[in-house]
Amino acid sequence: MNQRQTRGLTAAGLAIVAVTYGLARYCFGLFLPDIRLEFGLTPELVGLIAGLSYLGYLAATFAGSWLSTMFEPRLPILLGGCAAAAGMALIAWSPTPAFLALGVFIAGTSPGLAYPPFSDVIVRHTEQSRQNVVYAWINSGTGFGVAFAGPLALYAGGDWRLAWLVFAGLALVITFWNGFTLPRRSPHLETGPRKVSLWILLERSARALFISSFLFGIVTAVYWTYAVDLLTTLTGNPRDAILFWIVLGIAGVTGCFAGGLVNRWGLGRAYKLLAFLVGGAIGTLPLLAASTLGMFLSAACFGAGFIVMTALFGMWSMRIFRAAPSIGFGFTFFLISLGQGAGPVLSGFLIPVTGQSMLFFGAGLICCALALVNTASGRPAPA
Repeated sequence: MNQRQTRGLTAAGLAIVAVTYGLARYCFGLFLPDIRLEFGLTPELVGLIAGLSYLGYLAATFAGSWLSTMFEPRLPILLGGCAAAAGMALIAWSPTPAFLALGVFIAGTSPGLAYPPFSDVIVRHTEQSRQNVVYAWINSGTGFGVAFAGPLALYAGGDWRLAWLVFAGLALVITFWNGFTLPRRSPHLETGPRKVSLWILLERSARALFISSFLFGIVTAVYWTYAVDLLTTLTGNPRDAILFWIVLGIAGVTGCFAGGLVNRWGLGRAYKLLAFLVGGAIGTLPLLAASTLGMFLSAACFGAGFIVMTALFGMWSMRIFRAAPSIGFGFTFFLISLGQGAGPVLSGFLIPVTGQSMLFFGAGLICCALALVNTASGRPAPA
């Protein structure tokens, strides 16, 4: 693939990650205050509905990895784009909490279908020396999606349904774009589907990766789901909370530089730094909420740290599972999402007991503790 084709592939991949992750999956928290008010949702019900987004991802992630490995990456990526459009359209229309929950679930399946197969696309269709950089740009699509959602939320005001309808239309357009851009066949299809053993997931060198992924998912779900609601409660100013979300998204765009960061510093050093950065942003948010500058600082640190950290998990996975990139990659992000699915549910039951502020402080401490994990143990797993 020449340089022009690689740039086109990177742009299309970034765009579909923006709509599946940045919009379909993570924007529920942005509109949570208005949605909760309209439907009269309790904290426990909010946690269960938010958890459905991650449950949808879990239900789809292995399907996306399997379809990519056995057939071609293009198929699950396009299915993911369609799921994002359908789920967000259903959220926009939902007349009851039950339909809202269904829309959140369908939208949540979209990144599970679309994201893991990009590891196959990158490994098979780009030069190895450029793979970290290409992947980092595609992964940063989450930040672009979150950054786009903030201004639209300000424009829509209390009309959260209009925002979700716009998101759905954008997802449909980007899905068509990927349909024209993605390679139609993968090299291995010339000799038939590959047989890859799932036993490679039991590779001992991947244990640290998998444990870290799961815990990272739990603690970051607290921030994605409840940060805007926490700020609205503490400050009584929903406009500042939306501006906070915009800063978070813009900071996430810096995730495109993760490839260069790893190439310069190494995976281990970058991982430790980012674990402290993300943990500090989560744990200090209740304290920093007293000032506008403080809450924006927390958003900037979390936005940049989260996107780069997920890129590091992806690179760590691709380094271990060279023989079957989408299988190892998919399972890594499956575990992140398993944690992110459990996080809102557990939080919904903990908040009435501990309060939101203590919940954020505890999650921040756990994230900082992830810096103790040794990433150097990862070595390529045999096929």
